[in-house]
Amino acid sequence: MIKIKAVERKIGFSKTGKNLWYPAIHLHSDVKFEEFIELVSDETTVSSADVKAVFDRAAKVLIRLLQDGKSVDCGDMGTFRPSITAKTGAGVDKAEKVGVELVDKAKVIYTPRVKVKTALKGVRLERAERALDVPYKSVGKKKKKDPKEGGGSTPPENGGHVGA
Repeated sequence: MIKIKAVERKIGFSKTGKNLWYPAIHLHSDVKFEEFIELVSDETTVSSADVKAVFDRAAKVLIRLLQDGKSVDCGDMGTFRPSITAKTGAGVDKAEKVGVELVDKAKVIYTPRVKVKTALKGVRLERAERALDVPYKSVGKKKKKDPKEGGGSTPPENGGHVGA
């Protein structure tokens, strides 16, 4: 069963925007990796140490394959694939002008399989107890600190590498 809570969100981008309340999932507990490993182990004939070893190695292999630009099919869990985002306003008028300098960042896109995507279809929902409700205020992106402003430390003389 999934519990829901009320969250307040500002509508629009103006400072005078109206606030409305919406339902959101109330995450009342996290399942730690160790507990997840134990649960998987309990469902199989494999020891928890072996399950953990497989997950650890699978993560290393997944990272290596993503870094090689490959899409990785992980069965019923879904697919992981590398992607990039272009810098804002980085479009150019000729294909020959496209280069790595136009890339803002690389990221991973996860696409769940139908089994995972539909896992919550028909799940029972219940309103969380009022004592558990926590007002939620949307937090905008953190602004990058202006390097001209004070308060920063001077970079190390070794190019910014600590301990080098």
